[in-house]
Amino acid sequence: MKDLTPFQKNFKNLCTYLGKNNKALYGALTIAASKGILRPTFTMMDKKQELNSRKYTAFREAFTGAVAFVAYLITDNLVGRGAKYIAEKTNHIPELPKMKSTLSLISVSLTALFVIPAICNAGTKPLMNAVLGDKKTQQKNPVSKVNFQGAYPAYHFNDFYNHGMKIGGL
Repeated sequence: MKDLTPFQKNFKNLCTYLGKNNKALYGALTIAASKGILRPTFTMMDKKQELNSRKYTAFREAFTGAVAFVAYLITDNLVGRGAKYIAEKTNHIPELPKMKSTLSLISVSLTALFVIPAICNAGTKPLMNAVLGDKKTQQKNPVSKVNFQGAYPAYHFNDFYNHGMKIGGL
């Protein structure tokens, strides 16, 4: 076998470590970090959308990625402590690694389902206003910007009999 370069050695060690210590947390953290970086980047590059829409979407995606990353770490840590406590109280210390692994998978799933959306729904708007400035003063009368001469004409009762499906020869 030929000598490995330092990069190859490090890559081999990393792959070996991750293969032996595979946890659901690692995949979830990788996805959260990737989404938190790549989605806002690609959103801001989409020049077909309005600038304010791109800013809001990019901010929301970055915020969601950051919240997800931190939430996964915290819940996994809490679950690890809880598994240790349960194993000690029930005298199942040898099964602790299996308990941690199973509870880690469950915690990642529940965090993605409940914790992250709850935090993001509560925090996106206040943080967005704090970062980009409060836009309430610019939207004093939003109804004045509505186009009432839309694509659909006003409905008249006289047109009732001239439209739709005819039933029973009426």
